[in-house]
Amino acid sequence: MAKQSIFNAQMKARLSQNLVATQQASDVSANTGELVRTPKGAQLLKYARKCRGFTQAESAACYGIEERTLRRWENNEYNPRWNDVISLIEDVYLMNITQAIDGVRNNPELVA
Repeated sequence: MAKQSIFNAQMKARLSQNLVATQQASDVSANTGELVRTPKGAQLLKYARKCRGFTQAESAACYGIEERTLRRWENNEYNPRWNDVISLIEDVYLMNITQAIDGVRNNPELVA
């Protein structure tokens, strides 16, 4: 139980450090002055998986979950926990979370 709470605290700290740096640079769009929202976990997972060329089955097997669970996360039927999103992106797809966020913002056609 203690390991899980330490892990959760580390993931929250890592996410907040990465997102603060990213958001400070791009919270407001230069052209329109509108607030730019962080993409949903489903969008991030789908983008990272497609960039790395993994199938849903391969991704799920590497992370130790059922393919159906990953499919539901990516289709936004269920919302994944942020520590699952970060772990999948950083540990399975070997991509930084900020890379995935920037990629979803710059390449929305890969998420569709």
